[in-house]
Parts: sequence; C-alpha cells; structure tokens
Amino acid sequence: MTQDIRVALVTGAASGIGLATARHFARQGLRTVLLDRSPQVEAIARELPSGATALVADVGRSEEVHAAMAQVEARFGRCDILVNNAGIHPKKDGGKWKIEEIPLAQWNEVLAINLTSAFLFCQLALPLMRAQRWGRIVNVSSRGGRTVSPVASAHYAATKAGMIGFTRIAALEGAPDHITANCVAPGPIHSAMTAGSSPEIRAAFEKAVPLGRYGDPADIAATVGFLASDAAGFITGAVFDVNGGTFMP
Repeated sequence: MTQDIRVALVTGAASGIGLATARHFARQGLRTVLLDRSPQVEAIARELPSGATALVADVGRSEEVHAAMAQVEARFGRCDILVNNAGIHPKKDGGKWKIEEIPLAQWNEVLAINLTSAFLFCQLALPLMRAQRWGRIVNVSSRGGRTVSPVASAHYAATKAGMIGFTRIAALEGAPDHITANCVAPGPIHSAMTAGSSPEIRAAFEKAVPLGRYGDPADIAATVGFLASDAAGFITGAVFDVNGGTFMP
C-alpha cells in the first residue's frame, strides 16, 4: 500500500478525454489507474510513466465496477482522485436518435454506462476518500447536458444533465471530509464519439464554434487536472463549460 503518492482512477481511459486525462496525471507523478472495456488500455498504460496501471472492465456492469474498485483498494489501499469519464452516445446514420426511435435496451445501456457507473464508482470510492479526509471527484458531463443541442439524443442528454445534479449532491455530502466534486462539460471535442457523427454535422458544428475549432482532449484534461489539484480545494459543486464559446450561461 502506497501512502505518499496520490492514486487517480480514470474511466474510459483508452482514448479521447480519458486518455488525455490519464496522461496528464501520469506526467504529474500520480499513480494513475486507466480503466476501460477495451483491452488496448493495457498497452497504453505500459507506455505511461509513474507506474500506470490498467484495468479492463465494462462500467455498464455493476459486478465489474465492484471488482475493479476492489482491485484498486487491494493494490493501493486508497483512491484519491476519481474521474468518471466513460460514456457512449449511439448514433443513427451519423446523426441523433429521436425519442420515439430509441430502443429501450439502448436507453438502459446509455444510462448504465454514462450515469449509473458514476454513482457506483462514487459509492465505492467515497469511503476511501473519507478515511483520508481528502478527495477529488470530477465527472464529465457535456454541453448536451447544459443546454439543448441539435446533435444530442435524448438518452445522452438525460445522462449528462443527470450527472450535473448527481455531482451537486456528491459535493454537498463530501464537503465535511474535504472531498470536492465538480463537473466538466465539454463542447465539441475531437474524439471517437464525435467521429461517429456525419462529416456534414461535424463541419456545421465546427463552423458554429466562436473560437473556430473543435477542442482537443488535452483542453479538457487540463481543466480536469486543475479540479483534481490542491489549488481547487475551495471549488465544489461547480460546472466548468469547456466548449469554445458554444454555450455561455
């Protein structure tokens, strides 16, 4: 069990925002745990510094979430930073699913991966954080959870809006033990998820970004890294919109 170096767990860490965040933590010298359902995460972890660890698990299955957290606790005895980033956004012909078209099985899968997994990971990580009276939870929401989006399907938008409400309660309940919980709400970011949209949709969306470009996963990782740091100790229950100006509340 390592007492002096913080442990950061990042879900959905094999690509995109999750991978950029894991790289950020590893460069900071944290013991970084990359969790993803893709076995490729094992090779990725081996390339990172500071003894990064890989866990292959499907966050949509509660038993695999429990098994993954049991491995983290057994190996490190702690979980200081939790980044709930894993998420899916099924597309229909490169576009959104309308409400009346969404199969119930797909609805349930999106909720399980995008929202229920965050609940389960927090439920299991909070006792470890309380034991140390310090912790950082960063949940990845979306512009689609902040305002209406022409590209967000109902199940995706519902989970990302739900993530914000859940984070506020986590912030309130964690505060007595110096545990903060915050959200990052990305706008259009170059990732496998956005690559699922049609070229026409991507081009139109990029044209509408005031800063004139899609974001890079590193743009989000920088914000996550700040919220996970000691410097953000007085920030909790907040939503950080990192979207190139596409939503300005």
